[in-house]
Amino acid sequence: MDPFLLQLVIIPFIVISLGLLVVWITKKIMLGVIATLLANILLELILYGANLSSWNITFPIVTLIISLLLIMKRRE
Repeated sequence: MDPFLLQLVIIPFIVISLGLLVVWITKKIMLGVIATLLANILLELILYGANLSSWNITFPIVTLIISLLLIMKRRE
């Protein structure tokens, strides 16, 4: 599989979706953010060894923003 496609499409989709699923199930935003962070760290350690990247900050922030937007939309 192409590493470019993996790093920029597949991994973000998996980890952000997992975080949003946790938010949807538990109704707790921070658990979703933590799940996103842990999933991304785990995938990076498995796929790339010990190289942790700035995506470990970016993906949880994206999950936080999407979760806040969904919660605000649901309250309307």
